Amino acid sequence: MTAVSIGVARPVAWKRLLVPGAWTIVVIGWIAALLTTGSAAGDVALWLLAIGLGVLLPGVALVRAVRPGTAPLIEDLGWGAAAGCLVAMLGWALGVVLQLSLPPWLFGPVIAGVLAAVPRTRHRVLAKPAPGWGPAANLTIAGVMLVVVGWMTVDFLRLHPVDPGPSGSTYYPDIVFQLAVVGQLRHSLVLDYPMVAGELYSYQWFLHAVLAHLLDAGVMPFDGVARLAPATLMPAVLLVAAVIAAGIARRVVAGPIAAALLGVVGTTVATWSVGGSAPAMIQTYWWASISTAFGWLVSLPVAGCAVAILRRDSSTAPTLLFLPFAALAAGAKSTNLVVLLGGALLAFAFVLIRRRPLRPAFLVLSAVGGTLLAALFTIYSAGGNGLRLDPLGRFEHLAVRLFPGLAGATDDAAALAIPDIAPIAVLTAVLLYFLPVLPRLLGFVFLARWEWRDAASWFLLGTVLAGAVGILAFRHPGQSEGFFFRSAFPVGVLASAWGLALVVERVRRLPWVRLAAAGAVAGLLLSVLVALAVPVSPLPHWEEAFGHAPSAGEMSPLRQVAHYLFPLGVLFLPLLALTVAGLLARARKVPLAIVTIGAILGTGLLSTGFYLTGAVPTYSQTSVASAAGLRITRDDIAAGNWLARHTAPEDVLATNRVCTQEQPTEQLPEPCQAKTFTLSALAGRTVEVAGWAYASRNLERAWESTERYTMQPFWAPERLRRELRAFTHPSRATLRALSEAGVRWLVADKRGAPTDRAALDRLATRRLTLETVTVWELPAR
Repeated sequence: MTAVSIGVARPVAWKRLLVPGAWTIVVIGWIAALLTTGSAAGDVALWLLAIGLGVLLPGVALVRAVRPGTAPLIEDLGWGAAAGCLVAMLGWALGVVLQLSLPPWLFGPVIAGVLAAVPRTRHRVLAKPAPGWGPAANLTIAGVMLVVVGWMTVDFLRLHPVDPGPSGSTYYPDIVFQLAVVGQLRHSLVLDYPMVAGELYSYQWFLHAVLAHLLDAGVMPFDGVARLAPATLMPAVLLVAAVIAAGIARRVVAGPIAAALLGVVGTTVATWSVGGSAPAMIQTYWWASISTAFGWLVSLPVAGCAVAILRRDSSTAPTLLFLPFAALAAGAKSTNLVVLLGGALLAFAFVLIRRRPLRPAFLVLSAVGGTLLAALFTIYSAGGNGLRLDPLGRFEHLAVRLFPGLAGATDDAAALAIPDIAPIAVLTAVLLYFLPVLPRLLGFVFLARWEWRDAASWFLLGTVLAGAVGILAFRHPGQSEGFFFRSAFPVGVLASAWGLALVVERVRRLPWVRLAAAGAVAGLLLSVLVALAVPVSPLPHWEEAFGHAPSAGEMSPLRQVAHYLFPLGVLFLPLLALTVAGLLARARKVPLAIVTIGAILGTGLLSTGFYLTGAVPTYSQTSVASAAGLRITRDDIAAGNWLARHTAPEDVLATNRVCTQEQPTEQLPEPCQAKTFTLSALAGRTVEVAGWAYASRNLERAWESTERYTMQPFWAPERLRRELRAFTHPSRATLRALSEAGVRWLVADKRGAPTDRAALDRLATRRLTLETVTVWELPAR
């Protein structure tokens, strides 16, 4: 009996350890990725403490307190990751108002303790979780996480070290800009544009407030914002998407499908062969725009709550947090609620036409619309930050890049002016942008067939359509209109996972996993064939044949278009034929559908493989290697740390380096790229005048300027000249004028305008001398 009992008990014990073991491997892999690419062990430990106690613990407690029933632990963690950000926002606001340091590892447990102590919520907070999702779902999501950790490491973490080295390293400018905003919010509720003292900053900043609170745990700000935050947000988005997809579909299998669509199935690679017109979406923007990644994290719960309200079912979502989630999403990314409003409008129209109960749909519509309206008059009160209605403007610009020979001359001298271009070229640009992304939204087809009577499906469809309309209708000097579709895309993935889960449910007795795997292999091989057989771009071939990009007379627009659409045709026509065959052969309809689904999604595996192996240059690699990168040195970091310790939060700095280019003379270089965010970011202080590229006023001026928005001259040239003269020709009058404007410190960089150090030593107090950076303190007024 003993031997038999032991023999039976061993596999049971092994199965019980399988799920926690898999998640332990994910966590260890994530930590290893950060440590091996330069993060300090102490910073990683403090960050884990801040996230665990400051976000997840109070977030889970809050979700449990407001949700009537229990749920599996994985669902508590998914919803809690977003709800914990509400707690972090509260901790930041209280800390700034009360002028207290409220570290997240203290504030979070206090909030959780309060929720556990209140009699009304105690039993919910302390209740035992419901049974979990099972090994298959957990192992699948854990496997996706490991793949994501792999491409995060290869594509980004190894290219953006914490220590820039003695000669410096190049960093993506937007990351440095994010750190500058976080530095402002660590000591102020009123946010100025960090690089121009007194200039209003009226844009999304809720992520930065959350990060300002988390950095109070003692994490090095540069590491926390540039590496730890994006590396945490991406796995969190996958978990939240999986949990909410399962709730929307009412099927656990939708969770792993959603995670896989986001983390493993990348952009269909046909356009990699012709210049990469389609965006990589998740694989790129998790680090290039961490405000976008945070927007996904908090807007997905808005979608989940909206669906639950439309269905009048709060068993799977904490619907009482709908409005707080909507407010958080509004301040996280300006496009979030815009696209969700499109979903709410379409759902309301559906129930109105179908004569269903209007109250749930009206509640969703009024909540989303009202929150968006409030945000427009508060957070975004300065206007559109350069966004304007310009139908197809983005794709006309893309068409000019793809077909330069088809572009006509223009008499408009504005940098944003678009030459005349053939409509067929614009249509091709639209197709090359959208088609490689659409395979991950394949599940909508099955929703249209089986769930079209559910208002939730119309809400999800409306969100995606609003994202597409936004990118088609608007234009921004920095091409930020693309964020309409990027904000909607993960919500569309929720719907796609729901539709694919319906297919899985209908083929339970078939070997659907094998059929889908066979289709995926077929799609992967077809993608490899296209990638190898088709030139990277026809432009070099045309240049060799004609000596320039061919005009319409030298090569018809239709022939030029064919060069670009041929890869997509080779890729999709066989898949379309397979789909038609499945429709015609009724007996084989479902198996062929499964093969087709696998093949279409398999076309996206190659691009993920590229990210995972680094086999081709990715967006991160090309951005770091290009002139657009921002070089940071050890002296920059040392000077920033010194200033952060020795200056007051309200102190203003002046600098002799206001552009990214070196300035060998007093005159600014031509052109001057105004993306120098380094000093404000590393010191956490406001600068008198430096990188003004992202200021709202600068973006609005771009529509009339002959220069690209990053190259426009500063709008108050005399103010800039006064700052530079303080270094090139310092005098008591010049320094007095700066001091009266609020400047307390002068920071000279050898890469900036020439500095008369001897004169400054007579007029101010030198406080720090490094090889490339010198700091003076101005006399008190």
